[in-house]
Amino acid sequence: MFLEIFSLICSNLPSTHLSLLTGEKSDQVSKRNYDQYRMKYLREMYKRRLEVGPEKERRRSEWINWNYDSEIFAFGKRLGEEFNETTIKQAFIHSSYVEKERAKRAELGLNLKDLTFDLEDNSELAEKGADLISNYVKVYLRNMYPYFFEEGICAIHNYLVSESMLSHIAKHIGCGDLILSEDFPVLPSTLSQTFKAVVGAVLKDRGQEKAETFVRDFVLPQLISKDINELWEVVNPMGLLTAVLALIGKGPPEPRLLWKSGANTIMALYWVGIYSDKQLVAKSPGETVTIAEEMAAREALKKLMKTEDSRSPLILGRMADNLKLDYKKVNMSAAEVLKNYYSQLKKQNTASA
Repeated sequence: MFLEIFSLICSNLPSTHLSLLTGEKSDQVSKRNYDQYRMKYLREMYKRRLEVGPEKERRRSEWINWNYDSEIFAFGKRLGEEFNETTIKQAFIHSSYVEKERAKRAELGLNLKDLTFDLEDNSELAEKGADLISNYVKVYLRNMYPYFFEEGICAIHNYLVSESMLSHIAKHIGCGDLILSEDFPVLPSTLSQTFKAVVGAVLKDRGQEKAETFVRDFVLPQLISKDINELWEVVNPMGLLTAVLALIGKGPPEPRLLWKSGANTIMALYWVGIYSDKQLVAKSPGETVTIAEEMAAREALKKLMKTEDSRSPLILGRMADNLKLDYKKVNMSAAEVLKNYYSQLKKQNTASA
């Protein structure tokens, strides 16, 4: 587009002016005024370019230096994976592209029944990849956080396998330019499905172990520097803390005000501690006593679930190659803990009455 505008401008300019733009000095222009006139025309060209506006975004395949087969080969090398060429190409074919090709052939009057149409979209690969991603993420999290409640594991899982997260990963590993789809720019849903299909391609070509390693290397690192406790919203932290303490045979939580400062100012600060059997379990500050008490209960739950800020980092990369995971492990459910606690409490109240 820029070359077309440049050619249009130059075609309407005298040879003298054209020499100023191209840098060729003409005899009709004095040496003293050469730079002065040249700068004027360069400014005018720049002004006209701004008036036209930015160049329209185009597919990477529209550029002259594009080679799809080379890019497919380079994609696998960048990720350190050995893909079967047919399988990885299928992983990048969206269903909209297949429908578009069918429509083109129908417009040309070609009979699809008589012609071989070997294009197959990535729906099947994406389905298998989605199942593997979901199962492995849960298995890994349950083994890394064995005391974290199942509701928390599901919350982290939903965060990692969400459309926005998977499309973010797909975009940054270079899937956007390789996808064959009708929509452009590529939609997040298409990017997400393509990433699942790439995982499905690894599963098909190299087996389950390599596919799980692929997920571990690209999906699970998104938790680095992320507070997993924020991903799971506990509605009643004090009630859950009471049930958990009763489950492990400890006394009920007792909140106590430890100290306060600036109580009558807008900078008020209260520190509340949670005690059980006269032992300090956790403490936390807050703008009010109620907020401080709730935050202290959340800190106590973090310690009991072993998800506090000082916890050990996730085992990733080469250190996780020999990691033994229990695929049958299921963490304790917070809902079940609360249900059992209140059932026992109800029985005790009935018996005492």
